[in-house]
Amino acid sequence: MMCRVRALIALTVALTGSFAGPLAAAAPTIVEGLPRQAVLGFRTGETPQGLRVESLDAASPAARGGLANGDVITAIGGQVFAKPYLGQAMLVRLDGGVPIELSVQRAGARTTLRFTPAARPLERVDGVDTTYGSATVAGNVRLRTLVSRRSGTRGTLAPILFTQWVSCGSTEYRAGSNSHEILARLARHSGAAVVRVERAGSGDSEGPTCHELDYDTEVAHYVEAFDQVLRTDTTLDRGRIVVMGSSLGSTVAPLVARGLEERGHRIAGVTVNGGGAVTYFERMLNFDRYYLERRPTEVAPDAIDTALAQLVLFQVEYLLKGRSPDDIVRDDAAMAAARANVRGLGDGEHYGRPYAYHQQAARRNFLQAWTSLRSARVLAVYGEYDQFESRHGHELIAHMTNRVRPGAARFVELARIDHDNDLHPTLESAYAFSDRGVPAIEVYLETVYEWLWSDVGVKPPA
Repeated sequence: MMCRVRALIALTVALTGSFAGPLAAAAPTIVEGLPRQAVLGFRTGETPQGLRVESLDAASPAARGGLANGDVITAIGGQVFAKPYLGQAMLVRLDGGVPIELSVQRAGARTTLRFTPAARPLERVDGVDTTYGSATVAGNVRLRTLVSRRSGTRGTLAPILFTQWVSCGSTEYRAGSNSHEILARLARHSGAAVVRVERAGSGDSEGPTCHELDYDTEVAHYVEAFDQVLRTDTTLDRGRIVVMGSSLGSTVAPLVARGLEERGHRIAGVTVNGGGAVTYFERMLNFDRYYLERRPTEVAPDAIDTALAQLVLFQVEYLLKGRSPDDIVRDDAAMAAARANVRGLGDGEHYGRPYAYHQQAARRNFLQAWTSLRSARVLAVYGEYDQFESRHGHELIAHMTNRVRPGAARFVELARIDHDNDLHPTLESAYAFSDRGVPAIEVYLETVYEWLWSDVGVKPPA
């Protein structure tokens, strides 16, 4: 089967140079009316003055309202933001069909622009029906839920509950994204229904935005929301529940599975890709080492040992002792230098999330969650050329689960595949980051399908 998939990839690349284009439309259904997120029609980059407008769609309401590439947004709805990521969070929360006002700076002059952005179109994927709903979690926060299944399917289906990566973008289908394409194809070909919860502040969901949403709250929201969907959607088979984690969502997946078990659900399977079971402290140190090693023009090989030793001290203070990076750098010059070597650590946020998110994750016992699962079958999938995660972290999931429940877990390594499920000719190509590689999601999906059908008991589509 794997040889057939690789042959298909090779043929696709030879003919097109890439994978297939966007999927065609199928009709979604809204059963509950949260306001739809706005489509702004532009992207933004960070500047000291605010948010710089980029990639403006000339046909968008924003462009027709006078916005131009290069404009710097300094206030939104009359509210000034102190840091760029705060402005980004405000833009994400805008609703479609509601007039907005932007204060912009252009060539030294300030002006105010007004326009009404369109609402984001509903997800449309060929051969898939998606039902939009919502779940209300602690604090009376409503989160968007999406349940996708093969068009025309009758009867109940095993649900695949998805826990997403660290970034807070929507999980609604977006053409050209491997991660989104995987979810679409799972719904169409796996024989299961794919269940998504848009995390707080993302997509249509209410609640704290990305830079405010901490780890413990996110895990609790997933458990509450999935629990509600499972208890209210009679088309889902509660006897065959599967939890799937992607990237950093792989650390969340076993915690959500255990939380659902504690609420009386039977978890049939848990599978992860791009995230292991080492401690969060080890995980972030691994990120730090990779970041040092992959900057050859900035960090000399003989300087890596000293830099990493300083990073260990920094991460102890930050992750284990719970101190703010802003306070740690005041300790001495070495800590200030170490901070600059922590990948994704910005001014007041880390990978777009609050410091507390990472500090709370560092207090979690992932191995305890994995090894305390009651009866779930487990699949850990690792890409050989993963740019962030370690092989050991993935192997650890299967090894320790099998120590407690022999034969319950599998570890699978995908040759020459990276963190995003792209295929590369060499390790250096994967680490270059500028080289996208060839999308090879079917290699990953064939592994998941086979596990779902043989280990978990999901019935393949007719």
